[in-house]
Amino acid sequence: MKIAITGGAGFIGAALTQAYLDAGHDVLVIDNLLCGSEQTIDPRARFYRIDIRDQRLLTILQAERPDIVSHHATQRFHHLPGELSLQDADVHIRGLLNVLAGCVEAQVGKFIFASGGNDLYKHTLANPLPFTECSATAPQQPHDISTLAGECYVRYYTQNYGLAHSILRYADVYGETAQMQLSHLHHPLSYFIHMLAEQRRPIIRTASEALRDHIFIKDVVEANLRILTRGKNQTLHISTGKGYTLNNLFQMAAFLLDSKLEPIYLSSTQEENSTSILDNSKACEILDWQPEISMLEGLTHALKMLGVTKSVPAYQETPLNVTSNQESLLLRA
Repeated sequence: MKIAITGGAGFIGAALTQAYLDAGHDVLVIDNLLCGSEQTIDPRARFYRIDIRDQRLLTILQAERPDIVSHHATQRFHHLPGELSLQDADVHIRGLLNVLAGCVEAQVGKFIFASGGNDLYKHTLANPLPFTECSATAPQQPHDISTLAGECYVRYYTQNYGLAHSILRYADVYGETAQMQLSHLHHPLSYFIHMLAEQRRPIIRTASEALRDHIFIKDVVEANLRILTRGKNQTLHISTGKGYTLNNLFQMAAFLLDSKLEPIYLSSTQEENSTSILDNSKACEILDWQPEISMLEGLTHALKMLGVTKSVPAYQETPLNVTSNQESLLLRA
């Protein structure tokens, strides 16, 4: 099977490239390297350095005629509020439409769209945890608004052009590697590990007690391998269904690194409780898949993947599942 990966030089895209190649597929990577590094791209893949908004992308897709396009391109630069909205819309909507048009012209068999998960919903009494794929969406930031709009365009192309799709709403994916530039590391665990390894106190600026769903990259890769032949025209949560706070993550990282440092907490007037747990039962059923890496096991792998070689002690993890009591406490907070 021939697979094109947009954003293939990024964290998830690079991991998928290697996994698809290892599985015997023919892979081409499309990336402008603004949010990724060429060092992360498996040399077995054909690499096209091009922006997804470039009209030449259509020529590439027509020449290559991939069976599947896996769309993992995104932009994460910070601008002034107005600039941020325009940049997000330009990449996530105009860029996506350019890719979708190329897929139709090249008669691509299936389009896989990497979407958000934790940041598409808002926890309220009327929208309880855990969120399902049918829960009400309420994106708050330009990046998430344009991502949700992208989902709508993907479904539009299925309805009007017959382009089959799968939409994957990811939890927060961790397991970034030392090959990535420091500025391209986004998961808070990566930040905590880097700071503690350098004997520096990390700063926590967001709601430290908000529960978030986190999933290890290996489990994300496995779901993407299975989605190649399953989940036609479905929207699925790729998640663990478990919640951890930033404080939980920091404490686990500090324990494994045998660090006594404490974080520095900074409050923000714009701080919101971003609690989010994603029900993954639909993905488990349709993909015959389930996440296998626990948070502590994943964190141990993450240390090694980031080049931190400190020995880790034995530790018995107690997963923090959301209960009805916890949920009511969160709603009253």
